Amino acid sequence: MNNRPAPGHLKLRRMSIDTWRDHICFLHRDCTAYPAPDYLGPNRIDISSGAKKIRARVNVVDDDQFVKHDEIGLSKRAFDELGLLEGTEVTIERATPPDSLLVLRNKVAGNELELGQMREVIRDIVDYRYTEREIVAFLVAASKELTLSEIQSLTQARAEYAHHFTWSRNMVVDKHSMGGVPGSRISMIVIPIVAAHGFWIPKTSSRAITSAAGTADAMECVAEVDLAPEALHKVVETAGGCIAWNGRLSHSPIDDVMNTITRPLGIDSTKLAVTSILSKKVAAGSSHVVVDIPYGTRTKVANLAQAQDLGNLFEAVGRGVGLTVVAVPTDASRPIGHGIGPALEVRDVWAVLQNHADAPPDLREKALHFAGIILDWDPNVENGRERARVLLENGAALNRMERIVDLQGRKEHPIGPGSLAHNVLANQSGQVTGIDCYRVADIARRSGAPMDKGAGIDFLAPVGTQVKAGEPLYRILANIETDLRLAVGAAERDNGIEIS
Repeated sequence: MNNRPAPGHLKLRRMSIDTWRDHICFLHRDCTAYPAPDYLGPNRIDISSGAKKIRARVNVVDDDQFVKHDEIGLSKRAFDELGLLEGTEVTIERATPPDSLLVLRNKVAGNELELGQMREVIRDIVDYRYTEREIVAFLVAASKELTLSEIQSLTQARAEYAHHFTWSRNMVVDKHSMGGVPGSRISMIVIPIVAAHGFWIPKTSSRAITSAAGTADAMECVAEVDLAPEALHKVVETAGGCIAWNGRLSHSPIDDVMNTITRPLGIDSTKLAVTSILSKKVAAGSSHVVVDIPYGTRTKVANLAQAQDLGNLFEAVGRGVGLTVVAVPTDASRPIGHGIGPALEVRDVWAVLQNHADAPPDLREKALHFAGIILDWDPNVENGRERARVLLENGAALNRMERIVDLQGRKEHPIGPGSLAHNVLANQSGQVTGIDCYRVADIARRSGAPMDKGAGIDFLAPVGTQVKAGEPLYRILANIETDLRLAVGAAERDNGIEIS
């Protein structure tokens, strides 16, 4: 029986190789149907059978046990997305340059793109129709020069490639922070206050990238955060809010491609950041968004003037894509709360929600401020902050948070602070006049946070405290001895505390 594929065809094989989000195919060097080495390089090929097609980059192998002469192997993700059975006969051809290549080159040359043109470019980036060099050229050009109209167009185009939520209410609110302030876990207080008032606030958050905790990391100490779209929808319709990870909800293929290139190359543009953030809010079905813009020497935004400019941009782009946006610059000169690290920050959140006397006052105040801004959108509320205070102090916010946790899936064994501890002591007497956010966040990460959710730093002497030499400034917590040693060593070199 002849099992050879037809001339010009190859048999499909699923490779047990995870190439993350990149589509990779594997051809034998002595492939019987195509001259495999001729397909090496930055360009891609189209692999197809009938109406199904996928684009992939070629790798060539010499081992018959890996891929046979009459086979084409596909990495896990590429195989799954193509959706064909193993052994299916496929053909390949060189991918033709996209029709939008001239449009992309126009942008690289400094010309302005219209919405339709921006959609073409984004579509072909998502479909892997450009080489990496071409995408880099586009992103560098976009990071240098985008008009307000282009930023709005790019926001709309990016939103089209994320999962879209549709709600039965006209007003759906949301909150976003540009980050950079250790311990500022206000979303976990704002969301239950706002939901208890009666607004819907479907909050999707990221995990930490360079900090010691993200909102999703903290919430995961007590509840499930990896929710399917249907599950998230049900939680919001039942409880009025959620706090979920955005990994498979608002993340889009265009983010994957752009982040893969911009982060390693250090391409940083506030304009690109605005398009990414607001496109997710559009896709989430939000109508009103408040944006926290922390500013300081160690944050993404250096000073108040830059924060105000960025806030104006957020609000202007929001108007262009149908969002009501209020941007609020906030001081990022010191950490917020008593702890840094997922479990420690959750402890602080619950202290505020439970109205404990020793709850961090700065965390409470910032949460009430942002909740108040959102509640001011209700025409029946005279004073949003006062309404937020009442909902916090009468226990309504705590009850709503407990309900959200139950609906998302309460952890049977909540994660608490780490079991290993080391006190960092003052090396002189005086008053604590400053805390280096960047330094203490780095020490917290060395202790294991955020991967080890119990790791982090517990402050014992906040700014303004009088200390004597030898008294504890903060406690490093960890669950792994080597992590604790790394953090202690970093603190011994520079503990991040200013005393004068």
